[in-house]
Amino acid sequence: NIDEIEYEEGENVYLRITRKKEISIVQYQQQPIPTVNIPTIESKSNEQKVIEKPIQPSKSQYDDENKYYKIKSPVIGTFYEAPSPGAPPFVKIGDIVSPDTTVCIIEAMKIMNEIKAEVKGKIVQILKSNGTPVTANEVLFIVEKL
Repeated sequence: NIDEIEYEEGENVYLRITRKKEISIVQYQQQPIPTVNIPTIESKSNEQKVIEKPIQPSKSQYDDENKYYKIKSPVIGTFYEAPSPGAPPFVKIGDIVSPDTTVCIIEAMKIMNEIKAEVKGKIVQILKSNGTPVTANEVLFIVEKL
C-alpha cells in the first residue's frame, strides 16, 4: 500500500513515505416493504353504544382534614421503615406519635432524611412498604389527630 518512498542524505537525513488512502464505499439497498390488505369490518346498526364516563377518584374515609393528617414524602427517594436492616420499625399501626416522632427515613441521593410525624395522633395507616420508591408529596402515613 506504499505509493512512494523518498530518501535523501546530506546534512540531514530525510525520509518520506507516502501512501494513498483507500476509500471504501458501501451501498445498501433497502428491501421493499410488503403491503398487507386488512379487511374492513362493518358495524351493525343494532349494536349498543358504550358511553365512557371519567373515573372520579373515590372519597377516602381519611379525607377529613380536621380528623386525619397525611404524612407525605418531601422528596423523591426510597422509603425505609427502620433505622437499619433488622431493626424494629419506627412506628406501627396503632402507635401514638408526637410532632417530633420520627416515622420513617427517605433516602435521597445517599442522604438519609428522617421524616417526622408533625402532629400528635395515632398511626391508622402505613401506605408504603420497606425499600419501595416514593415520589415527592406522596402520602406515606395517615395519622388520626388527637
